[in-house]
Amino acid sequence: MINVFTNGYLIAAYSVFVVLLLTCSVFDIKFKIIPNGVVLAIILLGLALNVFTPEGVGLQNAVLGFFAGFLIMLPFYVVAGMGAGDVKLMAAIGSVVGLDKVLYTILDSIIVMGFISLVFLIVKGDLLKLLLRFLRFGMGLLRGGIYYEPPAPSEAAAQRLPMAPAVTLATFYVILTSCHCLGQLFDFLN
Repeated sequence: MINVFTNGYLIAAYSVFVVLLLTCSVFDIKFKIIPNGVVLAIILLGLALNVFTPEGVGLQNAVLGFFAGFLIMLPFYVVAGMGAGDVKLMAAIGSVVGLDKVLYTILDSIIVMGFISLVFLIVKGDLLKLLLRFLRFGMGLLRGGIYYEPPAPSEAAAQRLPMAPAVTLATFYVILTSCHCLGQLFDFLN
């Protein structure tokens, strides 16, 4: 039997979650920043959802998801692969979806970002330049040396793409495919 009271809260919580993720994506695209206030709101939502609803993953799993999201993404920040806001956003998402789903979200985010980057390189017409740079690098390694040619600032490979839209898409995918809340939503609406 479906609890209409609980499902109403679930629908409201996931609706707020979607709006917050979309807000992060818009800010990241437009300003190249993810607001700390929005990230904090996601964390608070995740903790409330997982502590006060029976359908939540529980406090322990939410906290583990938070730390897993943070600790797995932190090395990418350290080597300048992504911004600090992206790391904080993934930690916040971990507090909502829990440990197992945050791992899938990270993997799916990397796949989606790779696809977006490939499309960006193709659209900008710089894919061949990137492949030639990799070929020269590989040939240098075969000859016993390291030859690295950085991309010109105007090339697509030198641009930093916003990660929040890829994280948002991956989060939507993981939530919609792995949790029973979508089925409950459809049952509730009927």
